[in-house]
Amino acid sequence: MRKVSAEEVLNDIYFDDISAEARELAKRYGYLPYMVQRYIDMLGIEETKELLQTFEELRPYPVIRCNYLRIDCGELVRELNAMGFDFEPLEWCNYCYRVVSQPSSPTIGATHQYFKGYYFVYRDASPTIPPIVQAPKAGDIVLDMCAAPGGKATHLLQLMEDRGLLIANDKALSRIPALLSHLYRMGFKSFIVINDDGRNLPRYLANTFDSVLVDAPCSAEGGIMFDPSRKTRTSINDLAKLVAREIELLAAGIELAKPGGVIVYSTCSIAPEENEYVIMRILEMYRGIVRVESIDIPGSWSPGLRQFRNLEFPRDVTNCIRVWPHRHRMEGFFVCKLRKLR
Repeated sequence: MRKVSAEEVLNDIYFDDISAEARELAKRYGYLPYMVQRYIDMLGIEETKELLQTFEELRPYPVIRCNYLRIDCGELVRELNAMGFDFEPLEWCNYCYRVVSQPSSPTIGATHQYFKGYYFVYRDASPTIPPIVQAPKAGDIVLDMCAAPGGKATHLLQLMEDRGLLIANDKALSRIPALLSHLYRMGFKSFIVINDDGRNLPRYLANTFDSVLVDAPCSAEGGIMFDPSRKTRTSINDLAKLVAREIELLAAGIELAKPGGVIVYSTCSIAPEENEYVIMRILEMYRGIVRVESIDIPGSWSPGLRQFRNLEFPRDVTNCIRVWPHRHRMEGFFVCKLRKLR
């Protein structure tokens, strides 16, 4: 697997052509100017204003994912309704529910049903999408490369009916206890937890997995409504380092999948550098070995970008999906499904 340097990434993504409008909006909302210029280049000035205002105002509803392997979902909803919780189902996940109202006590993460492992709690709906796109089956051998704290890992095991094997890896040892806690709390058994840099895994697990999830550590720019410090945390140089690592992680994911296997790449970022650019680089590196596949789940998602500034992305990148906070009223997300051909 070829190493990717931050310098070569920076060569492709760097720009200092910041308009007066971008500087003014950046000052008004407290962003790094290059980020606002990027939004203008993707969306235009009026939609950029809508995005920035959405980040200020949007507070998405939390979401629960019913663990139907342990409880009937209708029964779970009735029990929580009786405690004062009210829900609406997600369009693309009929066992996932937005918490549209709740009592002052208990919180949704402190009920008896939660501690019994009957459901998982997300701060937002977007993270439910990648495992559904990955769609593992019972008996599969599956990898979650960056698994902590466990939302997607437990979702994958649920889709696998807790049959087969999930390898749940995370590089950060400090995050492993949270991952294990959720796996045990929800009653799963068909997993092994390992602690390694995902880029090292092909040395001993190449061509092993029916499907691989690469939910890459990123700038988290899609979640500014949860963490306003993201407005200024990632300089363009920092971004280049993140992107180089994301390319290497996804390359590792491809080498880990069996021929014919699925690799899902996702980020909680709306930055094209971390999304379409990464896919473009991977398609160049693995020409004829991987292809981008369409994503068929309910919802009116936005497609991947065809181009951004001086970068023209492969046509197939439009098969990836984008979740925009101002369009979809959720945390910003990017999801792409790849197939390893040989």
